[in-house]
Amino acid sequence: MPRDIQVRRIQPGAEAEFVTGLEWLFAPPGGRPADWDRDRAVERTAQVLAKDDAALFEARSRQDELVGVASVYLDIMSVRFGRRASIEDLAVHPGRRSRGVGAALLATARSWAYEHGADYVFLESGNARTEAHRFYLREGAIQAAASFRWSRSASD
Repeated sequence: MPRDIQVRRIQPGAEAEFVTGLEWLFAPPGGRPADWDRDRAVERTAQVLAKDDAALFEARSRQDELVGVASVYLDIMSVRFGRRASIEDLAVHPGRRSRGVGAALLATARSWAYEHGADYVFLESGNARTEAHRFYLREGAIQAAASFRWSRSASD
């Protein structure tokens, strides 16, 4: 972990700042979801903080500036693969990328998952995030599947 950052679990009261970190994912090559509601995201962050099967992490600079966020959830028990943990969010401030912040957050999230009984860790990433994909592969991930999604708000 870079010596100039500290990764820790977020605490109640930091929900809005965590969501600010998530919004870094909207910068290209990402995009703001059509149904994004910041207030709802802050409420959901508070709900996640109350759960035992999830953890939210923040990376902070020596000057106590937020430089990254991550979320990890214990989510399913697979008959084939065992207990899965999903890293749902991993976002680094655009000005702090490629400086070890993402690697520190990823290592912390994976450690939490394994300490809480996960047999494997899953991470889904948008097709356009080729730089992120290279990073995940450098960090030892294997590209194992294509991902498909249905949304309740999508029209059929």
